Amino acid sequence: MERTIDIETNPENLNEWVRQSIDLFRNSNYLDQILEVYPFQIAAPERLDAGIRRRIIAAHQARRTKELIELLKGLTKFPYEDPIWYLLKNSEGCIDNNPRQIQRIAESLYSMTAEETVVRLEAAPKLNTQMGPMFNGWLRRNFTPLGLDAFQRSTRGVCILDSSEEVGKEFINDTLHQNLAKRPDLIAKVNRQIIIGEAKWIGQPGGNQEKQVQEVLNFCRHQRGNVIRIGVVDGFPWSVFNINHRLVNNKEAVNIQESEYDMVSALLLQAYLQRFL
Repeated sequence: MERTIDIETNPENLNEWVRQSIDLFRNSNYLDQILEVYPFQIAAPERLDAGIRRRIIAAHQARRTKELIELLKGLTKFPYEDPIWYLLKNSEGCIDNNPRQIQRIAESLYSMTAEETVVRLEAAPKLNTQMGPMFNGWLRRNFTPLGLDAFQRSTRGVCILDSSEEVGKEFINDTLHQNLAKRPDLIAKVNRQIIIGEAKWIGQPGGNQEKQVQEVLNFCRHQRGNVIRIGVVDGFPWSVFNINHRLVNNKEAVNIQESEYDMVSALLLQAYLQRFL
């Protein structure tokens, strides 16, 4: 994507909080610090029972398909993502009634070595990517959480609304007239100023990540009344140069970096809110 701002020559043309977030990413141990907000798990392998492991290897090497399928059926993980394995494993009669599918799967399994099949079964599971609960937990640890009544009465200092999805959504729409489909990740109040925000972790370009970027941009684009909308964005959008020192031009980064709205790393959120004191 073509940039409209020369980020190397004229970084001052960026939104000030975008600029600070980029500086934080480039000039500090940003990825270490972000563990405070998004405490990703350790990716540890899940070892099979030694007896099951031996039986899988033996059945694979001897091409005993029926035995191998029965062994794999008893595990929670499959060696690769197969579009119908769940149905075969969990629906009565599917394995017996669909020999062509079983043969297709067997050929896929035998295209690997027996050891490779086991290694895939023992591979570390995908890390928890439920970012919302992580962000909300961090908010509660770092800001003063108040119930709805106390939040509405508060007129001094920084606080966040600690409420359910339903209560928060009703407050945002019925009281503040924001017309949102769901409760924002952040509902904060600084003295009498209310700031709401959508929090996004964007780990890489492509796929669903662009949709996440567009969600936060659209959220900020529809500013209403005296309520300030911001994006609390972390990850790839703050990357400016790749490892070859070439400018990152992926739209997930450029659209955030060139946004006219306040986009800020969660690590700078406290500083951002305190400016309204």
